[in-house]
Amino acid sequence: MAKCPKCGEEVAKPIKTWVLAPKGRKGVKIGLFQCSNGHYFRAKVE
Repeated sequence: MAKCPKCGEEVAKPIKTWVLAPKGRKGVKIGLFQCSNGHYFRAKVE
């Protein structure tokens, strides 16, 4: 679960996910989340 940095609400499911990986290195999975107050934010997905 990701926490909104503006209002502190916990959001369980991302809208979109992708892998952020520098060339030749292991990637990190990033998710785009939206809380019920309408704030969009990105966070690492486990």
